[in-house]
Amino acid sequence: MMRLMGAVLVAAGGAALGFQAAASLRKRGRAVRQMEEGLALLERELELSAPPLSRLLEGGGARCQGPARALFQGCAQGLDRLDREDFSSLWRRLVQERTELTQEGQAVLFPLGETLGRYDGERQREALSAARRRLGELAAQLEADCRRQGRVYQVLGLSGGAFLVILLL
Repeated sequence: MMRLMGAVLVAAGGAALGFQAAASLRKRGRAVRQMEEGLALLERELELSAPPLSRLLEGGGARCQGPARALFQGCAQGLDRLDREDFSSLWRRLVQERTELTQEGQAVLFPLGETLGRYDGERQREALSAARRRLGELAAQLEADCRRQGRVYQVLGLSGGAFLVILLL
């Protein structure tokens, strides 16, 4: 009975590792998609009312989810300390903290720190639109990778657990 229970636990552990790896892939794709939606929201706000940067970021942070919310809220709070850190440095630092966006996603967002709040509304909208489109392409790529590799990770986890059970029995 003890051996059977151990075998079940080993198989379940292998399966859990595979499913956890697949979930991590899904999480990255979802985070990039949420960031894309957040940029779309900022773009619409700039088009409709062209609010000052502080209101733009506060509104975006209040209405977004995931990493977009954290990034926009952090930037809005950091605007109070512009005498110690300029906005582009603040933006870069906060983007780097959003590790769930992948390095490619972070690279897409870095140039926005140089544009937001410095140029007219049209130039800011163009920069947001370009970054949003690139994030959309990246999200689609990550979702395709998730479908393909996620199944591989799940099968490897199940197979690895089954192999260990056979090896131990």
